[in-house]
Amino acid sequence: MSGKPFWKRVPPAGPFLSLLLIGMVLLSARLYYRAITVQRFLEPALALAQPRNEFAKNISARFQKEFGAGPVRGFKVGSSSILIDASVMFNRDGSLKPTAGDDLRRLARIFLALFQDRHTRSEINIVLILGRYPSFGVSQATAFERLRVQRLTGLIQDALFAVEPELGKNYESLFAATAAPAGPYSPVSPVVEFRIVPSEYLHIEVLEKLQKYFE
Repeated sequence: MSGKPFWKRVPPAGPFLSLLLIGMVLLSARLYYRAITVQRFLEPALALAQPRNEFAKNISARFQKEFGAGPVRGFKVGSSSILIDASVMFNRDGSLKPTAGDDLRRLARIFLALFQDRHTRSEINIVLILGRYPSFGVSQATAFERLRVQRLTGLIQDALFAVEPELGKNYESLFAATAAPAGPYSPVSPVVEFRIVPSEYLHIEVLEKLQKYFE
C-alpha cells in the first residue's frame, strides 16, 4: 500500500472543473437549439389558430351575456356553432313551445350583436339553421323526414325574425334554414344547430398572421 497521503492521490480540480464547464456549455447550447426549434413550430401554429380562437371567444362571450356564464339546459356552444335540443323548442306535434319565445329572443339578440359589429360581420359568411333527418335512401320516407325537419328549422328562422324584426329586416340574407341527412352510421339526435360559417375574410386573417414567417 502506498504511503502517499490521500489528498495527494486526488486528481487536480482544475481539469475536472474545465470539463464540467464545457459540459454545461454544450448542454445549454443543446437546450437553446431545442427551444428555438419548438418556438419556430409553435409560433406559426399559434398564429394559425389565433383568428379562429378569437372568433370562437366572441361567440361564447355573446352567448354568456344573454344566457349567463353557467351551463344552460338544452344548449351547447361550440367554436362556431350553437346546438339546441329540439325538445327545448318544440312540442311533440312539431309546434313551437310558448316557452321557446324567450330563448329565441336571446338568440336573436346574439346574432344581431354579432352582425352589428363590423369586424365580426366581415368574418361571417352565413348562419345555417340546420336539422338532421334519418335517410332511408331514395324513398318516400326520406322525403317525408326531410320536409318535416326543413319545416322545423324554417319555423325557428321565422320566429327569430318575429321576435327581433331588425334581424330579419337587415340580415335576412345571412340566414338559411335547411335540413341535411345524418351520416349512414350516425344516430339522428333531436338537435337544431346554428352553424356560423366563416367568411373568406377569416381565412385572409389567418394568412396575414402567417405571412411574416415566409418573408
